[in-house]
Order: sequence, then structure tokens, then C-alpha cells
Amino acid sequence: MKKRYIVQSLVGLLVFLVLINSYTTVESGHTKVATLFGSVQSEPLGEGFHIVNPMLDFEVFDVRQITETWEKVEVPSQDKLKTSMDVSVTFRLDGQRTPIIYQETGTLYDVIAKHVTPKVRSLLREAGKTVEKSQDFYLDSVQHELQVYMEQGLTSYLNEKGVIVEAVLFRDITLPTVVTKAVIQTKERQEQLEREKAQLMIVEQQAQQQVKEAEAREKAAVSDAKARVTLADAEAYEIKALAEAQAQANKLLSRSVTPNLIKYNSVQKWNGIYPTTMLGEGTGTLISLPTN
Repeated sequence: MKKRYIVQSLVGLLVFLVLINSYTTVESGHTKVATLFGSVQSEPLGEGFHIVNPMLDFEVFDVRQITETWEKVEVPSQDKLKTSMDVSVTFRLDGQRTPIIYQETGTLYDVIAKHVTPKVRSLLREAGKTVEKSQDFYLDSVQHELQVYMEQGLTSYLNEKGVIVEAVLFRDITLPTVVTKAVIQTKERQEQLEREKAQLMIVEQQAQQQVKEAEAREKAAVSDAKARVTLADAEAYEIKALAEAQAQANKLLSRSVTPNLIKYNSVQKWNGIYPTTMLGEGTGTLISLPTN
């Protein structure tokens, strides 16, 4: 009886273990790859509840969007200088191909370590060869070209590995020290030139203002002189007109004076009294005349 009880207990335990291992659940955004005695099953398990062979083992794959970042990656340019930058690649695993990924490469960590990282570094070195000078990495056009080059290169290579590339981003671009110093010095010279240009503009504006003020004073002086000339001309014309009028009057007066008019005027002015003395003719002696 004791042996029978032990056997029944063992059978019950075995059944329990079989039952609890006869199903599995897959979380949202994940897949499970099943293996049976090391052999990878061709079909992955998607999200949800599944009845499975209790003898299977499972490897979980995250098939959601993943962003992996490589910091301070040094990229040489044509001038033999190395520029460091942070590179981020956004990708996700193809859920339907996770069995092949697991069989050929391994886990997600293996995919990143064996495929993504080496290809990113290789493509960056190749991309740097197209950049003439290290400071050109700051140009938006160069960054755009690098981004397109990296996306196309990674997509072409990783698609075959079951990896879908969605974006490549560059951040924290740091130029070599020698270039950074040169850029800073150039920037300082440019700022100094801008300050000098601004100061020159102020001086030019002040000079233009002074010229305008001088022109205004000159115009005012010319206008004043013209006014004086006009006034003098008017006065001269008035004097001339008066002189001509006076001359004309004198001319008319001279024409109107006759001996008879003179006698007439003398008679008109005589008061009827003769003079009592007069000069003797040719003698210069005063002669007394008789009075009435």
C-alpha cells in the first residue's frame, strides 16, 4: 500500500507538471520561439494564450521599437581628424522571423552585438570619408547626407537579418580640440568684425547727419541770400523809379518855367515896397533911394 501510494503521488505530480507546462502566454509586443531538445520550431508564438507541448522550451523576443545609442563614436574625415558623436538607431525585430533570428544569431542582445553595432561603426567610417573637413559635420546638409547613407546601409544589411531599421539620429557632435579652438577664434574674429561694422555704421550715420545738417544750413543761407538780393533789387528798383519820376518832374518843371512866369511869380510875391538901398552899377557903392 505504501509503494502504491508513492507511485500514485509521483504520477499525480507528473500530471500536474505536465498540465502546468502545457500552456504559455505571450505578453503584448513580444513573441516566443519554441525549441524542442535544441531544435528551433519554425513558427513563433504571438501575443496571447497558447496550448503547447510541455516538453518545449521558450525564448522571449521583444518586437517593439528599440533605440540603441552608441556614445562618443569617433568618425575620421578627409583631413585625418576624428570627430566624436553620439549615434542612435531606432529599429525593431520582425516578429515572424524571430525563429530564424534565434537560430542564426541568437537573442536580441546577440543581434545588437553581432550585427547592429559592427555595421553602425563600419558605415560611419565609410561615411566620414565623404566629408572633406571635420567642421563640416556641423552642416545640416552633411548631417542629412550621413543620415540617409546610414539608414540605407543599415536597412540593406539588417533586413536580411530580420531587423527593421526605422531611423538614425546624430547628437552631441564634438569636433577635435584643434578644430574647436580654430572655430572659436574664427567666431570671435567674425563677432569683432560685426562690432566694427556696427560702429562704422554709427559713424557713417553721424557723418551723414552732419552732411544733411550742413546742406540744410547751406540751403538756408542761399535762400536768405536770395531773399536779400530780391529785397535789394526791390529797393533799387524803387529808388530808380523815384529818381526817374523826379527827373521827369524836373524836366516838366523846367519846360514850364518861362521869363513871363518868373515875372508873374515875382509880382505875386511883391508886397508893394521898393528897396531902400541898392548897389550902384559898376561902383560897388550902396545908393540910398528916396522914400515916398
